[in-house]
Amino acid sequence: MNCNLIILTFIITGLWDVVLRFMSLNYNSLPKFFQIDFIEYLIPYFNQHTLLAAALIAGFVGATTQPIIISIMPFPKSLFNIKYVISALYGFIMKWSKLFPYLEKYYYNKLGLFRSMYCDGVSGIVVNSTILVIYYIISKIK
Repeated sequence: MNCNLIILTFIITGLWDVVLRFMSLNYNSLPKFFQIDFIEYLIPYFNQHTLLAAALIAGFVGATTQPIIISIMPFPKSLFNIKYVISALYGFIMKWSKLFPYLEKYYYNKLGLFRSMYCDGVSGIVVNSTILVIYYIISKIK
């Protein structure tokens, strides 16, 4: 298993959570294009956690999802080869574990089953696309 990939996933997921927090807590100031209900649903969740706590939770979730993903399929070599159903299904584990009660209460319950799976899947694509871009930039620097 690639430990660097897991660590990078932790960092990137945590950083994207900070962006999502900023968007959520400034929801009414966002351009209309970004005023999507799932971002608004996160306002009470982010009010329950500090910036660091929420980022660490997100990083943990990303870092524990990535090994499952790469055990099923290798990390993609292009943006057009990303199939992250695992990220969509990982929400079931999060709900079942009861480790994330505020996320379940304020986010998953409001989104419903299929939309929460979709949002989790998109989250996996965003994180792994970011990692792929970083790997591409690093390969061009070398």
